[in-house]
Amino acid sequence: MDTEEILRTIASMYARTTQTERQTERIVSEYKRELSKTRDALERTRIDLERTRNDLEETVKMAELLCDVNRRLGTVTDYLLKQQGRLDDKDCNSFEAMFNILLKQAETRGDEPDVDQGSKSDRQGEAEQPAGVIALG
Repeated sequence: MDTEEILRTIASMYARTTQTERQTERIVSEYKRELSKTRDALERTRIDLERTRNDLEETVKMAELLCDVNRRLGTVTDYLLKQQGRLDDKDCNSFEAMFNILLKQAETRGDEPDVDQGSKSDRQGEAEQPAGVIALG
């Protein structure tokens, strides 16, 4: 091998090495960019997950509060129905009692139960009641 061939081989190897280094730099740069995007997406997902967890905790607290209010309202309704004599001492299910009262009213009038009708003063001298109130008498 003469010097000229050796120089061509060295130049060829240098060109390939330079090309490989550039490709490697592009690949590493692209990898870093994708890694940064992935880290950003992961951080956004973590933040969203934390918000969702907080929202879920708030929802659970609200559901517990509503269950407690519902239980207390049922107790108050049972008490009021007992005071009116519409609920036996043994029967403490205000929903069933209210449903039965509404059914009896509907059967008496021969139509569907009146719920959310607003003013009821036009029927047989009943006092006017606000919208959403069910007549128990």
